Amino acid sequence: MALDKERIYGYAKAYLESVTEILKDKAEEAEDDRYIGDGNLLRSALYQYEDDLDELEALMEGSTDDKK
Repeated sequence: MALDKERIYGYAKAYLESVTEILKDKAEEAEDDRYIGDGNLLRSALYQYEDDLDELEALMEGSTDDKK
């Protein structure tokens, strides 16, 4: 059984959402602990994952529109 595009997108979206939540928590912890450098690195990674998630969602919407 081959994976279709929507299933693959679903897996990728779930992964990006989970990593985004973890990074948010870690960045908040780092800020609370005054690890400014760590907080900045975590925020940078968080922003990249959020951008990736936005791009993936746009791709998924385009994929759904193609089937209509």
